[in-house]
Amino acid sequence: MNRRAFLGWGAAGFVALCSGVAVSLAAVVRYLVPSVFYEPPQSFKIGDPADFPFGPPTFLPDEKIFVFRDREKGFAVASAVCTHLGCTVAYFQSDQRFHCPCHGSVFGPNGTVQHGPAPRALNWFEITQARDGQLLVDKDKVVPPSYRLMV
Repeated sequence: MNRRAFLGWGAAGFVALCSGVAVSLAAVVRYLVPSVFYEPPQSFKIGDPADFPFGPPTFLPDEKIFVFRDREKGFAVASAVCTHLGCTVAYFQSDQRFHCPCHGSVFGPNGTVQHGPAPRALNWFEITQARDGQLLVDKDKVVPPSYRLMV
């Protein structure tokens, strides 16, 4: 083996060694970075109180909630997620009940299960008024169906 061939193989070996070290370091750095899937915030503003009419609830599809506004009772927020398999329920003004289109669960006006495979009632979330006057819903705080915000 002559000197030129020896240096050629030596350079190729050095490049392979550097590549292996670089890949190993990249793997160590990736291991140290946490694999976190960020969820949207569970506390969010939904608008001014004047944006919500009296009477039937307003459905907010992005947040999957129903916002109720009553003249005597105030504001309430119910989850639109069925407790059976997570389908989005619909509110029917004709019988004032929530109906799940997937498996036929029916929830009463206060979210209790009336019939169907749903194992528990719909969740009701805390609603407060932020400093800027907008309504603030916190999905991390489940409240009883009787909870109301008077504005």
